[in-house]
Amino acid sequence: MSENSTHDSTDTAATDRDPSSPSDRFAPGTFSIAARDPDTGAFGVAVSTALVGVGALCPFVSENAAVATQSYVKVSHGRNAVDLADRGVSVSTACEALLADDPHDTYRQLHGVTDDDAFRYTGGDCVDWAGDLAGDDYTVAGNMLDGGDVIEAVSRGYAEADGEFADRLIAGLEAGQAAGGDKRGKISAALLVAAPEPKLSHNLRVDNSDDPVDELRAAYDLAVETEAELPAVAEDQLGEYPDAIVDFGIKR
Repeated sequence: MSENSTHDSTDTAATDRDPSSPSDRFAPGTFSIAARDPDTGAFGVAVSTALVGVGALCPFVSENAAVATQSYVKVSHGRNAVDLADRGVSVSTACEALLADDPHDTYRQLHGVTDDDAFRYTGGDCVDWAGDLAGDDYTVAGNMLDGGDVIEAVSRGYAEADGEFADRLIAGLEAGQAAGGDKRGKISAALLVAAPEPKLSHNLRVDNSDDPVDELRAAYDLAVETEAELPAVAEDQLGEYPDAIVDFGIKR
C-alpha cells in the first residue's frame, strides 16, 4: 500500500458546534470508501452515516468509476461524475468541473477513483472532524466524525482485509465504526459494486438501524450464502440451472 496523505479540514470547519444542536444533529455526516479492485477491475463504494437511507444518496459506481458524494450532499455530483467517467473523462477532471460550477462547493465532500486516477475533496465548511485520504486504488473520506482516526481505520481495514472485494469494502466500514464512526451515532449503511461478474451481494442497503454496519455485514453474508445455494435450488426446482436464468446486474 502506498503512503496515505490526508486532508484535514479542522482549521476551516466549525469546530465549536454542539453536536446535540439541530444544525449539527441533521448535518449529513458520513464515512465512506471508494475503490477499484486491481485483480478484477471492479469498482465499489461502501458508506455509513447517521442519517436514514444513505444508499440512495452517496454511492455511485459503473464499470469505469466509483464515486461517493456526501456532507451536504448533491446527488447529481455522484451521478454526473460517473457518467463523465463512462465517456472517458478522468475522475479528477470530472469532479473538479462539477465543483467549479457549484456555488456551495465548500459544503461538499466528493471523492472517487477511475483507472489510474483518484480524486478527493473536503470543503472548508464541512462539519468537523472532516477529511480525506488516498491509498492504492482507493480513496476514503468522512465528515462529522469522532476524529481523523476513523478514516485511517477505514483505510487499514480495507487494505489489510482478505477475501472478495465487496467483503474488504465492508471490512473498511467495520474498522471505521470501531474507531468511532459518525459522532452522532449510527443509522444507515450501503454497499454498491460494479464488477465484470455481478453478484447478489453487490447492491446492499441498511436504511434504518441501530447497528447498520453489522446488519450490512449480515446481509452480505446471507447474499453470498444464497447465491452459492442457487444452483442446487434451481436444479431441484427445474431439473437444471441454465447459466443465464439469473442476472444480478446492478439496478440503475
